[in-house]
Amino acid sequence: MCPRHLMKGRLGNMSFDLYRRIIDEIAGYPKTALIPFYRGESMLHPQFIDMLAYARRKNIRPIQFTTNATRMKPEIARALIDLEIDFVSFSVDSINPETYASIRKGGRLEEVLENIEYFCEYKNLKAKARPEIQVSVVRTDDNEDEIADFVKYWRRRVDRVRVFERHTGDGNFGSVKAPAKEYSFEKRLPCLKVFNEISIYWNGQAALCCHDWDRTRPIGDVSRNSIREIWHNEAYEFIRRTHLKDIDDMEELCKNCDQWKAYYLPQGVGAIGELHIHKPETAERESLGTFT
Repeated sequence: MCPRHLMKGRLGNMSFDLYRRIIDEIAGYPKTALIPFYRGESMLHPQFIDMLAYARRKNIRPIQFTTNATRMKPEIARALIDLEIDFVSFSVDSINPETYASIRKGGRLEEVLENIEYFCEYKNLKAKARPEIQVSVVRTDDNEDEIADFVKYWRRRVDRVRVFERHTGDGNFGSVKAPAKEYSFEKRLPCLKVFNEISIYWNGQAALCCHDWDRTRPIGDVSRNSIREIWHNEAYEFIRRTHLKDIDDMEELCKNCDQWKAYYLPQGVGAIGELHIHKPETAERESLGTFT
């Protein structure tokens, strides 16, 4: 579902030394969310659990990440729940084996369902309040007719069910295929992502946000400078100024992206799409407005 096929940059695993440097710095900023998930499946990293454990020792919270659950084996599930990770989202996309196989190439639905079921059962066994568990589906032509069944299946099994609208389908990172009327605006407004988040590639290069898959105009490298130095450098400040004052000078990435709309929807910040929250007696459907 993510536009890996459009990426031009190299792939790799972040070194533990670089990761440690990042964590040590953000530990000085309480309530900074850590999302150790970007441009790939986090659990492919051979030191992923050790990395999360290090962040926990540094009192980083919240920690949130997304996984396709193919590698969520019992020992990994137990480690994550014992660490009390704050939020885990499982990207599943269908409960129909044939549809799942066509969307999630190489994955086995039966195995994924077993992994998620064990994760939920172990959390209940340990009587843990965390992590909050979400299962998500991206609405496509392949699964459109199955969305209702997907939500019904998951809504009483996990805390939240998320229905995302597909993005980047036209080749522009962050562009959203969604009903135009519901998400239309009279004019372009500033995207708050450039004011409240930063993404870091595996090699230390900084990106504006999670939709900045291929940074072509460098804004910094945490292997050379601190996050704070990058956050306040001229390149980053220029980008923010264009969002506030000079929309015409905005870089192409931002011009072609729809993610800014999430901050201005009547429902508030959330996801363009649907959010179904599990409640003890009733599971009420809610629409939100972030689609990451």
